[in-house]
Amino acid sequence: MNKKNIDFFFEYYEKSNIPDTFSEVLYIQEQKKIANSNYNASKNLENINSIFFIPNYIIPKIDSNLFKVKKVTQFFKGYTVLLDEFTTVDDYLKFRFKKNAKSILKRVKRLELCFPISYHFFYGSISQVDYDFFMNSLKEMIINRFKQRDDISQNLLNWDHYQKIFFSLINEKKASLFVIKNDDEPICISISNHFNGKLFSSVSSYNIDYGKFSLGNIEIYKKLEWCLKNGHNAYEMGMGDLSYKREWSNNIYNFEYQIIYPKKSILGIVRANIEYAKVQMKEGLYKIAYVKYKAWKAKRKKTTPFLAKYSIAKLDNELTLENFSIVDFNIENYHFLRKPLFDFLYLSIENISTVVIYEVSKPEKIYLIVGKTKRQQVVFT
Repeated sequence: MNKKNIDFFFEYYEKSNIPDTFSEVLYIQEQKKIANSNYNASKNLENINSIFFIPNYIIPKIDSNLFKVKKVTQFFKGYTVLLDEFTTVDDYLKFRFKKNAKSILKRVKRLELCFPISYHFFYGSISQVDYDFFMNSLKEMIINRFKQRDDISQNLLNWDHYQKIFFSLINEKKASLFVIKNDDEPICISISNHFNGKLFSSVSSYNIDYGKFSLGNIEIYKKLEWCLKNGHNAYEMGMGDLSYKREWSNNIYNFEYQIIYPKKSILGIVRANIEYAKVQMKEGLYKIAYVKYKAWKAKRKKTTPFLAKYSIAKLDNELTLENFSIVDFNIENYHFLRKPLFDFLYLSIENISTVVIYEVSKPEKIYLIVGKTKRQQVVFT
C-alpha cells in the first residue's frame, strides 16, 4: 500500500484543484458545498493519503463507508480576510482598525498627492510583453528588499516556477497581477491565485525607495477593494506569522493534517496509525524549533547594525541656490537620491513636480532638496 503526500493549500490555491480523495468541500463561511469533479474513490482505496495544510474554514468530505480519517491540528496558523459581511473596503477598515482606519486612508492619499499614481489589475488578460516586464520588475524588487533585510527569499528560490506558470493562469482568470505605478514606473507588484471566489496573495514586493509610504498596506487596501467589486468574498494570506497579517486578518485559523485510509484494510489501519504518530511528533518538534528560531531572529536583528547611507544635516539658511547645479535623480548616477527625496515628499507633503535637488558639493556628497515651503540638506557617507 502506497502513501500519498498532498499539500491541500497548494493544490487548492495554486492548481485550482480539490484533491481527488475528497468528494466535496464545504465552506463554513457561507455554508456552500462544492462537488469535486476529480473525485476517485477506487483509486484511493490503494493508498494512505497524508494530506496537510487544510484550512479549518474548509471542511473536505470523504466517503465514510469506504474511508476513515485521523486528524491532527497543525502548529502553524493561517490568516485571511473574510468579506461576506462588508460592502466596501472602507467598511472593512472601520471594522478592523476602528479609529486607526484613517491612518490607512491617509497613506493612500499621501501617495497619490506626492506622485502621479495609477493602479492596474490584470485578471483574464495580459500580454507577454507586459507579463515579462512586470515579473522582471517584481524579481528585482524582491532581490533589493531581501538585501535590505539581510535575509533569504523563498520566492526567489522558486522564481523559475512562478515565471513559468503565472502567464497562462492570469489569462485563464486563475491568477492576477496587480501593479501600482508612479507614472510609468512600477513601484509595487503582487501576483495572486484565484479559486472559487477566493483570492490568495502569493508573491508581493515593492520598491524600497518608497518605504515611507507603506506600499504593502496600500496594496492590501486596493486588492480588498477589487475583491469586493468583483465577487470575491475572501482575501487569503496563507501561513506565516507576520505583523501585517495579524493586523489585517479578521480570521486567524488553524490548519489540519488528515490521514485518510481504507477502513477495511488491516495494512492500511496499521500504516495510518504509524503515520499519525509521526505527524504528532513532527508537529511537536515544529513548535519547539519555531520558538527557538524566533528567538534567534530577534537576537540577530538586535545585533546586526543598520548602516545608514545618508544623514539629514543642519540646514545652512545662507546658502544661495544660484551657486549650485540642479541634478536629475532619474539619471542612474543619481539614483541614490531617490530614497531621501521620497522621504522628504512624504514628510513635507509635497508633490514631486514641485521639488528640485541641488548639488552643493559633489566630492563631499552634499545635496539640497528644495520644495515649495521646505528645504532639507542631505549628506551621504
